[in-house]
Amino acid sequence: MATHGRLVVVSNRVPTLSLPATEDERRAQPVGGLVSALRSALERKGGIWFGWSGRIAPSRPSDRIKIADIGQIQLRTMDLSRDEVNLFYTLFANRTLWPLLHNHPAHVVIRHEAYRSYRRVNRKFADTLFPSLQSDDIIWVHDYHLIPLGQELRRLGWKGKIGFFLHTPFPPAESFAMLPWSDELLECFLAYDLAGFHTKRYAFNLTDAMEMCLGGSAVGQVYTGKNGELRVAAHPIGIDPVSFKEWASTIVDSPTSPLPPQIAAHQQVVLGVDRLDYTKGIPDRLRVFENLLERHRPLRGKVTMVQISAPSRSRVPEYIQERDRVDQLVGRINGRFSDAGWLPVHYLYRSYSQIELAGFFRQANVCLVTPLRDGMNLVAKEFVASQGENPGVLVLSKFCGAADTMPEALIVNPYDIEETTAAVYRALTMPRKERERRWEALILGVTQHTAQRWGETFLADLVAA
Repeated sequence: MATHGRLVVVSNRVPTLSLPATEDERRAQPVGGLVSALRSALERKGGIWFGWSGRIAPSRPSDRIKIADIGQIQLRTMDLSRDEVNLFYTLFANRTLWPLLHNHPAHVVIRHEAYRSYRRVNRKFADTLFPSLQSDDIIWVHDYHLIPLGQELRRLGWKGKIGFFLHTPFPPAESFAMLPWSDELLECFLAYDLAGFHTKRYAFNLTDAMEMCLGGSAVGQVYTGKNGELRVAAHPIGIDPVSFKEWASTIVDSPTSPLPPQIAAHQQVVLGVDRLDYTKGIPDRLRVFENLLERHRPLRGKVTMVQISAPSRSRVPEYIQERDRVDQLVGRINGRFSDAGWLPVHYLYRSYSQIELAGFFRQANVCLVTPLRDGMNLVAKEFVASQGENPGVLVLSKFCGAADTMPEALIVNPYDIEETTAAVYRALTMPRKERERRWEALILGVTQHTAQRWGETFLADLVAA
């Protein structure tokens, strides 16, 4: 990589970064695994992070880039108009591509004007970014919002390296083909030198869809068609486990607990942490807990569920419906089973920093990471990294990418309420020696496959592609 210049990261949104005065302050900044990994890579090489500012400009926003320097990183942002946000972001990205990629066809909304806006905004991203590029830059594009961006940069004459990483699943070929523009979007992938995914299955699904829709053939990690070739690879993302361990350790010495004060010291805690999204399986998880209390009466009053749901896309109809379903289930369970001094479910509809979440993870006896479909789900790894000498148990959906690298968890089918209930009961009653054995194997994988390593290995593969 020494022969290349800057790293240019492109994502739909650019994070808010600040320059900490000390290394301790740096570690205390509550940023996600993706931001942590990309920031580390940008600081080592120097470079640009480009994307939407998150601001809604007038109907004709200017093409002027806003620039902020944070150490070795230059943040460059542009504004979008209200129509662009509504059609490109809210409608096509969140109501067409998101459910399609997560294999929820019933939620997919097909609107041709939304697709046209999606292509126009990607062209705008390229037109705005291109003048800032230098010939030896390495460009790394992130996620489903920007699939056509590589093709648009090639149209402008860019000859250098471009990598793409999809942070969601990629669905089976037959599911992706329901999109009227599936062939066009698959052609867009050919503009990239390397496309990365969290699992081998997602990578295979892409090349299988390209073979079905575009012809050509895939041999090993390389797809070759009449209009070009693409290398695909699995690069599962990690976290910064050292930070989570440090944050969680502070809870041990703290006189206060992050848990709701109504939870007694003798009660076991079953924890769920998600964005409020229909792909996360929160209603199914609540039904599992309800079934647990029905089948195991001695657990009543001795186990409490804490479900943290960060608000998400709160104006999208599907998310409004999901929130209503969750509210009704929480009310039903608490109405059926609550008793003096015991509330079965504590539902916390708000966002928490990663430092605060580390405290929840440390004090949970069981963590339910049971999405119906998920690209990776870093909550599973954050929970493992936050455990102490008496570790809790991870119950993990087989439909999220984390299951591929965390087989020592209790792996479940989240659609099967009985199976998942049995796994939760087993987790609550698991002997300490077995919990320790499982955790030791899990933490080894979490510490070996960090966010920083993910960034380094992807970029090394991109240069070699």
